[in-house]
Amino acid sequence: MSALDISKDLPSSSSSQEKAILAMAKPKLNEEEASILPRRCLVTIGATAGFRSLLAEVITPKFLASIASKGFENLDVQCGPDLAWFRRQLEEVPEEQRYDVEIDCFAFTKNLTEYMVHCRFLPGVRDNGCVISHAGSGTVLEALKVQAPLVVVPNPTLMDNHQAELAEECEKQKWATYGKLGNLAKAVNQAMARVEIGTTSSAAFTPYAPPPFPVPEAERTTLFDWMVLTCYPEELRRQQYVQELGSAHVEAKPKDKTAEDLARLQVD
Repeated sequence: MSALDISKDLPSSSSSQEKAILAMAKPKLNEEEASILPRRCLVTIGATAGFRSLLAEVITPKFLASIASKGFENLDVQCGPDLAWFRRQLEEVPEEQRYDVEIDCFAFTKNLTEYMVHCRFLPGVRDNGCVISHAGSGTVLEALKVQAPLVVVPNPTLMDNHQAELAEECEKQKWATYGKLGNLAKAVNQAMARVEIGTTSSAAFTPYAPPPFPVPEAERTTLFDWMVLTCYPEELRRQQYVQELGSAHVEAKPKDKTAEDLARLQVD
């Protein structure tokens, strides 16, 4: 899936959003709420390719100190094929250099969305956290639909540049923050600011609810939705038939008819 495919599911950004992000510096939550509500961070690298440079950075003292200072209490790390390696690296991080951030790691999960939801603002329960994701289109789209602050990090070890292209498009459209290795702490701060300060304030978000499945008929507008429908052959055939009828009606519609002609057509 390309950046253009994702753009069909998401609203385009405006210059006013960018101005709001750059001009305002106060979060929507007051200081008392911000000091009480915890934050959570999820790091995910996908299921196939390793991404050790990303995994290594998120357990450096510099990164952990930065997120701890912003109220992060938990760091969940999905390591894919690098789980054993990551655990060895984590063992070498002294407790005092973890800054009271509880770090949990795992290889894979059947429900990554649940982890992402825990990085999303919920009134009275938690403040905005952050999802740090490799620039895989499926993971990025899932995080965007959850509406958690998102940092997208291209994997430079891959042969082509499709991940960099996707990360650049997400940054351009203000869907997410382009995360660069070596400077992820700054990217996390920027991602949270874009949600808390921008026009899509976290305070206005309703509690997350899983989307209906299959997608309601009125909302079946994307290629992804039609792909889902292939799992329901009878419904797919019905939708295709409805589309064919609609196309035939448009082609047969008279260009210029009087009221009398239209009345006669209705009777016929």
